[in-house]
Amino acid sequence: MIYGIGVDVLQLARIERCYQRFGEHFVERLLMPAERAQLARTRRPERFLAMRFAAKEAVVKAMGTGFAHGVWIRDIGIVQDKWGKPEIVYSARGERVRRRLGVGAGHVTLTDEAGLIVAVAVLSVAPTRRAPRRKAKRKAARR
Repeated sequence: MIYGIGVDVLQLARIERCYQRFGEHFVERLLMPAERAQLARTRRPERFLAMRFAAKEAVVKAMGTGFAHGVWIRDIGIVQDKWGKPEIVYSARGERVRRRLGVGAGHVTLTDEAGLIVAVAVLSVAPTRRAPRRKAKRKAARR
C-alpha cells in the first residue's frame, strides 16, 4: 500500500548559484557521505547536486514531514546502485523517523530537461509484524 507520493520541480540555475556562492559548505550541508563519494566521480556536479536536492524534497513530501519534525536534509540520501538506479538511504535519525511513521520501501525517479530537474518519490507502508500464532489448545471433550 502507498504511504505517500512526493514531487519536486526545481530550476538547475538555482542550485548552480548556490554552489557558486557557497561551494564546499553547500555540499557538506546537503549531502550524506555516500552521496559526496558519488559527487566526486561525476562530471556535472551542479546537475548532481540539483537532482539530489529535488529528490530529497520529494521524499520528505511523500513522508509528510518536509524538512521538519525531526528530519533534516542530510537525513535523506539518494545514492545510485551499480546500474545507476537512484535508491533512498537514511541517516540513523532519518531511519528512526521513517520507522516511527510506518514508512516502508521507497522509490525515486529523477529527470532533467531544459534547465528543470524533476523528482518523484513513492513510499510504501511498512509491513506490520504479526505475532506468531499460538496453537489453540484442544479441550479433551471426548466422551
